[in-house]
Amino acid sequence: MTLSIRNDEADALARKLAEMSGNTKTDAVIIALREAIQRRIRQEAPRETARRILEKRGLVFQRNRKAVPPDAYHDLDHDLTGGE
Repeated sequence: MTLSIRNDEADALARKLAEMSGNTKTDAVIIALREAIQRRIRQEAPRETARRILEKRGLVFQRNRKAVPPDAYHDLDHDLTGGE
């Protein structure tokens, strides 16, 4: 199967990565795609991050809890930045 890069920026980036790594453009693209896929797999959703932090402290989400109202985030943002 053939991969053809027809975008000038993508071609330049692939060439630069190939030069940096000492690989062919094809190998550079394969490596970059693998790394991007692994990064996405490792990313946590905010809910998963919150659950992990709570579990680390022996806490859990309460079942059937109410969602935080949007204005609470606005107030929190201003509290953290010193805004009004």
